[in-house]
Amino acid sequence: MPITPLKALVAVVAGLLGLGLVAPTAASAAPGDPPSTARVSAVFPLTTPESRTALLSAAALTSYTSPTGVLTRELDAVVDTPVAIGIDPMILASIRVLGTSAPASAIEWLDRLDAASNETFALSYADSDITLGLQAGASSVLAPTSFDFAIDPARFATPGNPTATTSPTSEPTTTPGDTPELPTAESLLGWDYTISDIAWPVADTVVATDLATIGSSGFTTTILASSNVQRFEPTRARASVGGSSTVVTDDFLSALFSAAIDAPTIEEWQASMAPLQAAVDATAAQGGATGASVVLAADRNTLGSSARLADTLTALEALPSSTVVPFTSVLAEGMPAAELIAQPQTPESVAAAQSLLVAEGSDAAFATVAANPVLITAERRLRLLTTLSTSWRAYPGGRASAVSLYLDESSSLHESVRVVKSSDITLVADRASLPVTVSNSLGQPVTVLLSVTAPTPVLEIEERTITVTIEPDSQKVARVPVQSLSNGVAQIAVVVTSTTGVPVGTPTSVRINVYAGWETPITVALAVIVFAVFAFGIARIIVRRRRARANDTAEDIVE
Repeated sequence: MPITPLKALVAVVAGLLGLGLVAPTAASAAPGDPPSTARVSAVFPLTTPESRTALLSAAALTSYTSPTGVLTRELDAVVDTPVAIGIDPMILASIRVLGTSAPASAIEWLDRLDAASNETFALSYADSDITLGLQAGASSVLAPTSFDFAIDPARFATPGNPTATTSPTSEPTTTPGDTPELPTAESLLGWDYTISDIAWPVADTVVATDLATIGSSGFTTTILASSNVQRFEPTRARASVGGSSTVVTDDFLSALFSAAIDAPTIEEWQASMAPLQAAVDATAAQGGATGASVVLAADRNTLGSSARLADTLTALEALPSSTVVPFTSVLAEGMPAAELIAQPQTPESVAAAQSLLVAEGSDAAFATVAANPVLITAERRLRLLTTLSTSWRAYPGGRASAVSLYLDESSSLHESVRVVKSSDITLVADRASLPVTVSNSLGQPVTVLLSVTAPTPVLEIEERTITVTIEPDSQKVARVPVQSLSNGVAQIAVVVTSTTGVPVGTPTSVRINVYAGWETPITVALAVIVFAVFAFGIARIIVRRRRARANDTAEDIVE
């Protein structure tokens, strides 16, 4: 979001107020004492606008990595600065999964990011809201499981063998014409990060149980906002919170920092720098002889601006009271004890996230009908993460529509395998096979159990459960053997389940008109009619032959 004049004014006022609060501490230093120093580090999220798909499309990547695209502007602002970049893995996977079809601008952008001297660490996929998923009931930090559903072997074929595929366990070779190894989740998401296992939740959204779960999910350090932590040594960016390793960003300085780096004009930038520099001076003075350590966090909701980031860091480095240091130097500091100030997500957000998790669990159960359930569950997990993306926070009504879309997609998925509604069936035979049609609109084969019940004495189902396999995007008619017991109407219920017993689709009923015992009389009547027709024909032949003989005899007598 661009910085408006009003926002810049608020930043200036806040800076002056903050300076007034901390100036007495700075003034308390004795004349002639060496000035204290603030070691300043900064973190910057490299992300994209909100997405309603599991991966960024080629068209979106082309737009984002164009000369004026959001990713290009972000990289222009941060590349080769002393800022640690938090990289959204969705960007990496979206470019790599396209293989030879990836836009040239996206490949060039990725190469440029790879060559940057910045420290780097991984954000959650789609920069998803980590604590929102945890507070909604997730047992661990949500992450991708597979990308097989999106991998097209043709995009990774060599010129000498354009359509072949390989085993996932095969080793890649450089022999011309050989089939390349298809990418895996690890290769699509992988990056040579300089900092590993960093979790960066949204500011002011963390409770104590979140920290424990984040740690058990494999993260060693969590970045927290200062308003989420009670620090007993407020001039230290590192803290041990409930035994968990954390880095605490300074909310007040971060707000001034974001206002400065996003300033649209040089005049507004200069106006924003004044309170930021004063606040850094005051923070350094508070640090005493050992100085202070400060971590500044760029505004997560700002995309494609931050053009004055390098100028801002240069100005801070020029201050006698501050020095810009790498993020890893802050991580190497000691961790004084601190306490967490619980800042839970809003009840409305948690309720929405719970509905998403319930839908994902239902989708995973449904996927057991498919020959390869991962092709379904992996895509649904990525869609869940993009729906939980922090980028939706910039659009108050956007998250609600994204949640609604995800739930609608879940409903459509469950209707992709179903019993086709049929008209009434008339049964006149003692025994017959009732046709039940099952459709499959998925792109892979499914195997289901067809259970048929008739809660009336009119009809008996001789085989209540039938296994049916339906090919992709097709229908199949299953034959259910039945026996009629008496005349009447039977309403049979047809239920489809996976082979593990998970209900699939909506139960269907079929109306059967049964005419028991009519099979034999009708057969006898037909036989009598057929016999009468043949007998009549034979009789006519005999009569004709007798008449012919009689005529011949009469002629002989006359002669």
